[in-house]
Amino acid sequence: MTAAGDLDGRVALVTGAASGIGAATAAHLAARGARVFATDRRAGGAIFRHDVTSAADWEQAIAACVARFGRLDILVSNAGTAGAGPIVDLALDALREQARVHVEGAFLGMTAAVAQFRRQGAPATGTIVTVASVAGMKPIMQTTAYGTAKAALIALSRAVAAELQAAGEAIRVHAVCPGGTRTPMTEALFDDAYWADPANFAEVPLRDYCRPEDIAEAIAFLASADAAALAPAALAVDGGWLLSNRI
Repeated sequence: MTAAGDLDGRVALVTGAASGIGAATAAHLAARGARVFATDRRAGGAIFRHDVTSAADWEQAIAACVARFGRLDILVSNAGTAGAGPIVDLALDALREQARVHVEGAFLGMTAAVAQFRRQGAPATGTIVTVASVAGMKPIMQTTAYGTAKAALIALSRAVAAELQAAGEAIRVHAVCPGGTRTPMTEALFDDAYWADPANFAEVPLRDYCRPEDIAEAIAFLASADAAALAPAALAVDGGWLLSNRI
């Protein structure tokens, strides 16, 4: 288990850090000793404005991170968007938007981060953690576009990990896959009554939803030396959602 101080001296860039899982992860990594560069489409305070679908924004974000802290060791590719609805009502633009943010955005981040890792030394070292979803591992009703994009993100993470390992580089790539997690993004899809009703989680072994801090803890583990021997993973943090009949 990770502990305070185990990420001392490491520099982490966390996207989508203004709220939810991103904000919890930024706080968690900082508590572990990391120096955190937080980005989001919504700039403000310590948050750097960053649209993950823009290659230019990625260059600027990483350059600003390196200018502030001198290097980059960890990328948490968390920024995302959500939508829900039956497939018969799904517009093609909705599918494309999910792919643009979750797949293209992560791809741009990975390539930019790997380039920075390589500039810092050979063999290149670093860790990338993408935030996918159990919706990318099993069908979940009303999430066709979102789940399709997250499945592609898991595949992308595994492929990049395999390619970098084959090249002899010490860059680890993992995907963390949250189950139902209450965040501002999911609260916009499901009202307070949904989250308050135990019946909605009765088929999940945990019998509850996840909190952003649960996901942040898993990300901190994957970013730490404790996970050094872990093969490229799609780590479900879902209270048992994958084991349930819940769809």
